[in-house]
Amino acid sequence: MKWSIRSVEPNDRDAIVRLVGEAFASPSLDDHEEVAIVEITWERNASIDGLELVAVDGKAVVGYVLGARADLGGRAVVGVAPLAVAVSHQRRGIGSALMNELIRRADDQGWALIALLGDPDFYGRFGFVGSSTCDIRYDPIGKGDPHFQVRRLHMFDASYRGALRYCWEIPDTH
Repeated sequence: MKWSIRSVEPNDRDAIVRLVGEAFASPSLDDHEEVAIVEITWERNASIDGLELVAVDGKAVVGYVLGARADLGGRAVVGVAPLAVAVSHQRRGIGSALMNELIRRADDQGWALIALLGDPDFYGRFGFVGSSTCDIRYDPIGKGDPHFQVRRLHMFDASYRGALRYCWEIPDTH
């Protein structure tokens, strides 16, 4: 492994936008939507210190994961979107390493829950389960969709339930 993981630095932003655009460019995905998620999160200063990570190979950013503030029934939780790996570096364990590090750091920081929308087969490896098992829903996709998943951390308790909204979906009051 010649790549490493670290927290995002301000000078990484252009590389992150390029990476996310490249990673999500396909006929079935909307790369503009994923880039917009990142940019709105930055505009709102909603990324969580230590939970916005990059994988670097030398000086090149080859992987990225964004942990940002989300609202679950009036309580702050971690919302993840996107997780992206450069096409040239996929299938090397970078995405898995980024997720494992984000989970470890979120737990160390005392967060109770991480939520995301993604492939249940991929994210299930990290302890994510369908959100309906915790009585948590994401209204834009409907209750019970297996792609909306949560990862309970050590501080989790059953009072964490209800509808989740990502930071980019909450009206900006500034």
